[in-house]
Amino acid sequence: MDAMGCQKAIAHKVIERQADYLLCVKKNQKTLYRDVEKHLTTYWETHPQDTLGVGFAEQIEQGDGRQEYRRSWVFNASELAQQSESKIQTLAAVQVDRVSQGKGSSQLRFYISSPILSAEAVLKATRQHWEVENKLHWVLDVSFNEDQSRARQGYAGENLATTRQIALNLLKKENGLKLGIKNNRMACGSDDNYLFKVMGLLRS
Repeated sequence: MDAMGCQKAIAHKVIERQADYLLCVKKNQKTLYRDVEKHLTTYWETHPQDTLGVGFAEQIEQGDGRQEYRRSWVFNASELAQQSESKIQTLAAVQVDRVSQGKGSSQLRFYISSPILSAEAVLKATRQHWEVENKLHWVLDVSFNEDQSRARQGYAGENLATTRQIALNLLKKENGLKLGIKNNRMACGSDDNYLFKVMGLLRS
């Protein structure tokens, strides 16, 4: 679950249903992100010899001109757990460094989880999430030109992302036209009857 879904209310619901969560924390969640970042920074400052945290794991993959180096650090979150009803047990930092076609990129993400997780388990779970996220992003970019969006003010970006996701789900359920997601979306713009059909509405 990504940052939009990483809210206290959702974490509480998961716990109420006696399930577990692993949630990504991003900078738009200022308080939680700051708390996690401070906790990890404090740990490294007070344990200068323990650069790997409670647990550490790494993976290296390469092929087709691409190299990816993933690292995961996990930490005990008992202090945060005392301040939260979400039963946070583990804090994790995951860094992914990529080199593809001569271009490099680096990404650091923070995670919180209700169960105690090993660094290896965090790497596996986050990799699976990123694979799904990347596939979804590709579909949204091709069908909705998501990368061309310049909505940045306030919650406009998040609201549009949610709207695109809803539209994509509706288009996937529509089996009438076999023109592909992008063309079916265009058809909705030119045919109100088809639009109402996709939305599951009946016109009077």
